[in-house]
Amino acid sequence: MRRTGWRKTPDLSDRMEWQHADEQAVLTWTVKAIDRNILCSGLPSLISGGIALLLGICFLWVDIVLASAMFFGAAVAAFLFYKIGMEKTVFVYRATEQRLELCQWQDIPDLVFTFLRVFPFLVVGIILMTFISSPGLSIAALVGPALVGILIASVGADSGYKKIYKNLEHSEYRWNEVIDAMLDEYHGLVLLRWPYELPPDVAAQVENPEQYNTQGALLYFRRDQQDKVVEFVKRKLPAGVSLEQGRYKYEFVG
Repeated sequence: MRRTGWRKTPDLSDRMEWQHADEQAVLTWTVKAIDRNILCSGLPSLISGGIALLLGICFLWVDIVLASAMFFGAAVAAFLFYKIGMEKTVFVYRATEQRLELCQWQDIPDLVFTFLRVFPFLVVGIILMTFISSPGLSIAALVGPALVGILIASVGADSGYKKIYKNLEHSEYRWNEVIDAMLDEYHGLVLLRWPYELPPDVAAQVENPEQYNTQGALLYFRRDQQDKVVEFVKRKLPAGVSLEQGRYKYEFVG
């Protein structure tokens, strides 16, 4: 599975505020990609959704109201899995003869944030309807949906949530500093690495600072962009550095 988007994304490079706009752009391209391990990032919601679905099936023959609550919880977990695991990032690349500049942000529709604010009211309505239809239902059976509603309410009400996840990030790298390059056609990306030294105050707090002696950048591309991106990267690599074939391993950061 290629993690780059199936639909073409228009080139957004002319809308970005590049720090080196005085340097002539040689190549620009834009792509949407999932820059994480899908299974690992969505594993908690996937497990909780599976448990809720199984419980809902088991309760179908016992209590239809409780089964409905479990199915509702499974639907919420499915939404969270899609929201967290399948969410794409927009990458806009601008390459000059001297450097590569990159702008990126999370591709989250505004409708998601609206849903996060409205969802708690839906939970409250469902809980009230459940009590009305089944007054003898144990309050403990509704604790799960109620907690989910409270959690999502706190997220949706956080004014900084949207800013954090849609915040524009900018970075740049010089071609003559590249020490390693790998082409991963399976995921549709080129991995470049540069030497990097941790600041002294940060290095003093890290157990093995030598493992952070490099930093990297992922150059995602669609299939129709691959040839021009790969040929350009090959041309810009320093002498002695070649573009090797390989498979990039997404690490799960919990």
